[in-house]
Amino acid sequence: MIDFNGNRIVDMIATRDYEPVSEWLKSYPSLKLISRDGSIAYKNAIEAAHPKAKQISDRFHLLKNLTTYAMEYLRKKLKVQIALPLGEQSVSCDNSLTLSKSNANRKLTAAEKYGKIEELSRLGYPKWQICKEINMNVLFYEKLIGMTPPEREKLFKTNLDKTHEEKVELKMQRVNEVRELKAAGFSIRGIAKHTGLDFRTVAKYININFDPLHAAYGQKKGSILTPYMQEIDSMLEVGMMGTVITQTIMEKGYTGSTSTVRHYVADWKKRRKHLYTGNNEANISVERIQRSDVFKLLFHTHDEVKCISNDIFERLCAQYPCFQKIHAIVWEFRRLLAAKKTDELASWLNIAKALKIPEINSFVEGVRRDYEAVFNAAKFEYNNGLAEGKVNKL
Repeated sequence: MIDFNGNRIVDMIATRDYEPVSEWLKSYPSLKLISRDGSIAYKNAIEAAHPKAKQISDRFHLLKNLTTYAMEYLRKKLKVQIALPLGEQSVSCDNSLTLSKSNANRKLTAAEKYGKIEELSRLGYPKWQICKEINMNVLFYEKLIGMTPPEREKLFKTNLDKTHEEKVELKMQRVNEVRELKAAGFSIRGIAKHTGLDFRTVAKYININFDPLHAAYGQKKGSILTPYMQEIDSMLEVGMMGTVITQTIMEKGYTGSTSTVRHYVADWKKRRKHLYTGNNEANISVERIQRSDVFKLLFHTHDEVKCISNDIFERLCAQYPCFQKIHAIVWEFRRLLAAKKTDELASWLNIAKALKIPEINSFVEGVRRDYEAVFNAAKFEYNNGLAEGKVNKL
């Protein structure tokens, strides 16, 4: 809580009931902002004690409620183990959409998809047709189009790019330190002693042509096993034993250890456990993933969920449009809160309501009943985050 003098009020009350909460709040006459969860008792108590104070719905609770409703809906649509066909056919869980698995555009990165958007836009394609052509959710399309070039560039960067940039920045800080010492009159060996760097590294950093980029950045480094992997895969497919495979590739020039081959064979077999040939007339191969891992996509981007590759994510969205709708609406709400897009809240509520999903409708109605507090959650930085999990402990 924040009073009119900008002071934070830190205190605790042992009940959530309307009357004692209202009386407790009155003991702090100068309250200006009050962050709370979605409790109606709290809402009414605050209005009674401090009708002029701004109420702010806590973002943690808002997102928790939304994702809980989303998972309730998905539990009805998705099995505990989800089978994603690897063949040409796909079936939707609500029978509203069937897509071909041969659409190569599903494997495009966000940057490549944006390039396709620009290309198709120049050709005069409308938005709905562009989204269909490159298998893109309309909300993500609008997000890409509405971004500034720097925002798009940041979105398109991979985790590897970000890590590399951080390393380059740290290295340049070291380089600048060395150059400042050189400008101050230190010798190369003096700088080496002062910084703990090798004198050859110091000489390299002083060179005006020094490039902080790693020479091997962006290049994939193969292992000693790489030239034999295709042949190993072929032998594994026909059921050959690991010892026979090792002996075969050694006769063809492999000079690495047998343990490297064993690890590769074990990983190969582990990956194959996810593959299953269904007992159906078409004999379609499917890949199995866990529903619990799919739920993680409501909290993390798919590149942060280990067992969900970009390809699996795209096939999951194509196979289950019900999931794609839920995923899009949850992440759009996350973006709205994070980016402080208060002007988009009403529009989001209309889009969410239009999905006609009972669980999402419950969340929408709850937000509309408490609209001002939710609006303030997107507007202000204040929230209950620091207190979460602490009250029960105390």
